[in-house]
Amino acid sequence: MSNINFSLTRFIQAATLFVLLLHLASSCSKNDSIVPTGEPGNAALKIELTSIEDAIWQNNPMESMVRSAVNRGSQTNKSDIPKEKMVALGTLDVLISATESKPFKIPAPTTVDSAAGARMAAVGGTKMSTSRMTNGVYYRLIMFDQNNNQVVNQVIASGSDPNIRVDGSRTYRWYALSVNETQPSVPTVNTAGMVTRASLFNKDVLYASGSISTVDGDNFLNIQFKRKTARTQVRLNVRGAFGTINNATQLTLVKGPQNAPYTSMGDFNILTESFSNISSSPASVNGASMELANDEPSNTVKLANFYTLDTQPIAANQLKVVANRIDIRIDDGRDRVFSNIGTITYQNEHTPEIGGSLALSLRLLESAVKVKGIMWARSNIVYDSNKTDRYRLKSNPGGSSPSTRDTEFWNWGSETPNGAVANVDPCTRIYPENTWRMPTSAEWQSIGQPDEKKEVLGLFFGAQYAYVWNRDSDYPANPSYDDNNLFLSFGGYRTTNNAVVGSPVGIFIGFFATGECHYWTGTPTGTNTATAVRSSFTRFFWGFSWGNVTYPNSNKSEGRNIRCVRRIVNN
Repeated sequence: MSNINFSLTRFIQAATLFVLLLHLASSCSKNDSIVPTGEPGNAALKIELTSIEDAIWQNNPMESMVRSAVNRGSQTNKSDIPKEKMVALGTLDVLISATESKPFKIPAPTTVDSAAGARMAAVGGTKMSTSRMTNGVYYRLIMFDQNNNQVVNQVIASGSDPNIRVDGSRTYRWYALSVNETQPSVPTVNTAGMVTRASLFNKDVLYASGSISTVDGDNFLNIQFKRKTARTQVRLNVRGAFGTINNATQLTLVKGPQNAPYTSMGDFNILTESFSNISSSPASVNGASMELANDEPSNTVKLANFYTLDTQPIAANQLKVVANRIDIRIDDGRDRVFSNIGTITYQNEHTPEIGGSLALSLRLLESAVKVKGIMWARSNIVYDSNKTDRYRLKSNPGGSSPSTRDTEFWNWGSETPNGAVANVDPCTRIYPENTWRMPTSAEWQSIGQPDEKKEVLGLFFGAQYAYVWNRDSDYPANPSYDDNNLFLSFGGYRTTNNAVVGSPVGIFIGFFATGECHYWTGTPTGTNTATAVRSSFTRFFWGFSWGNVTYPNSNKSEGRNIRCVRRIVNN
């Protein structure tokens, strides 16, 4: 009996062990079979920070076109300012300077490791640079699965969630294309991966590609674009012409002795990252298509961009901006138009590089009038505290009046018209600083007596009187301006008691008329006096008298008009 019990006990134990082993084996088998589902649409694609691989500055970011032709002022460190050349175009003068940035080049891995390459880059003055793509810029994202099926072709605005869903546990190839614009019309890509030349012409072509292996849930795709063209950017600045840029303004960029087009483009294959059928065509950029320089007063500075695939060197004096039309809205609301004013030449050699950029700064200045070899401003200096550029040349050569006593009549050497008498030359404050200055007494006297005397009389009241000095015969006429000669209107002056006297007066078609002309020279004669310019006009019925221009010593605390002259210092 005991043997039977023992056998039964052994049987039960063996059976229990078998069941336990069977359960363990089954559990292991089940665990081994747990894998990601990879179900369709089970992976969400999130776009991480979208950035652009930028060109970087070389050791000397400011590339001088020529030796400085303008004295930039004693209070400014000249080494910190791009050197400029002044070019007279007849209707406008231009201060030209240039800066150049180079594309980042990764050191060859066979010669230096990444750490050494970073150290070399730091020593050489170059470093990798990226910038965040502005929110609202559109790009196209295309994705292919492992079977080469296109599963995504979507236009996305940077900074937004594209809400893309794909399969988990898959590997995808992706391609991104943008022309860096805030319009959703991103160029289309055909089934062969081609983008047409026409849709990319004179555009900032941005491209990125890569692969991503997905998992169920959130997946993060980091897109870093790189530029596929070389760029020349023309920075058009009309602050020195005292207005804003109208949409009808138009610039073209050309090169070579035959003025061939700078811009070139071809068909682009996103799958092979290559261009084909490359050709050049002229591109003109108008004011409406230019970018605003947001750090400048509104519409006074705009950027015209020109893009090319051609990396052939351009010889010195062979890269040229053609100013087809410069259209400026001046302070009094009129439009001042300059048509076909000529070409503005970059005097250095330039080799375009894909991903690099050349920036040409063109600061336009109202041209002067040449009289007896002296370059005179066309109108008086005025002060406008409501503008960024408070020191300005008046929109017309007309005279002053009691209503403009606080903006046009200047105490001698004062920082503002009513400011304390000091030793400040307000002409040098006109933008760009130190391109104008007050004329000396000797310069005033060197032009002699006027060549012409003008009077404009109202039917019952009102009058305007002016002296005119003819421009030198070798200096061109400028039809865009009110007058081509040196035109000085009578406006009176402001006394130390803040009363304006000598303003033009005319009654009954000039039966009685009177007016005085008062200007400051930049020449002091004592602590409280300086040389002034004075003349007068009177009429009583048929008798009238134009006084000669004289140069008396006058009280510095009296307000007078100022006519500036161009300041040019050849270094």
